[in-house]
Amino acid sequence: MLGICSVDKILRTRDDIENHLLEEEGQYVAVYQDLVLKSTFQPIVKSDGVIYAYEALMRIYNSDGLLLNNGDLINYYRGHPVHLINIDRLARVIHLRNFSRSQSSTKLFINMMPVTILFCEDEGLVDSIFLPRIYELGLNPAQIYVEILEHHTDDDEALTKAIRHLKQAGLNIVIDDFGVEGSSERRARHVYPNIIKADASLLVDYLQGNPEPLLKVSTLCRELNAKFIIEGVENLKGYHAAISAGADYLQGYYVGFPRGINVANQLTAESGQTDNKGNIDQPN
Repeated sequence: MLGICSVDKILRTRDDIENHLLEEEGQYVAVYQDLVLKSTFQPIVKSDGVIYAYEALMRIYNSDGLLLNNGDLINYYRGHPVHLINIDRLARVIHLRNFSRSQSSTKLFINMMPVTILFCEDEGLVDSIFLPRIYELGLNPAQIYVEILEHHTDDDEALTKAIRHLKQAGLNIVIDDFGVEGSSERRARHVYPNIIKADASLLVDYLQGNPEPLLKVSTLCRELNAKFIIEGVENLKGYHAAISAGADYLQGYYVGFPRGINVANQLTAESGQTDNKGNIDQPN
């Protein structure tokens, strides 16, 4: 059992954040309570297999080195927003630092929970910390795509305002896991995202003979002038289905596994193309 009461404040300052960071085997990791947070990077590709971007994914381990399920952990902390905000911010810090070491101009997708977006807006952290830090790391806001996670919020109007602020700051907005929980048409129409990413379950439905939900997302993307990502592309059949459904970009194990920072640091030396015939690197 995790010690919920061992941290009782939000990590607001850079010093607060630094106290939870370590360097381990050439990458930054974050330690929070009994948890260790690490970065992996999964490619998002064009239909021809050329890499369009990388999504930074958080891997969470307990003190025994056991990999935990992110969704289970978020549900565990659901009633404790302090911890959700702290974990979310620490993950973003290590992702940006680790990715910056690649010195790549490739686009980077990073996740943000609605509760964190609202907190950052209230505290003015986008302008005071987030943007300056992006520049300090040699990155550009135009490189960064903020994926708005599917979690519901009690104040949709405030969330919409906060997301619009992110866009005004030069960051790109992605509606993640569209079709699940709060990642809805209503949210998309309020924020006009740069990209909508369909939840993997919609591709499963498409393959099982129910194409309408996925095709509706494709139509919505065209209406909002947003690009369309289909995730959960796990095999050749899914790859062809995603192309048929109108995806601009694809994500899933068939086109690329999440990879550790030691591989991500080689981004600039890569050709920028995956083998979408299924002959892809195995996860490390």
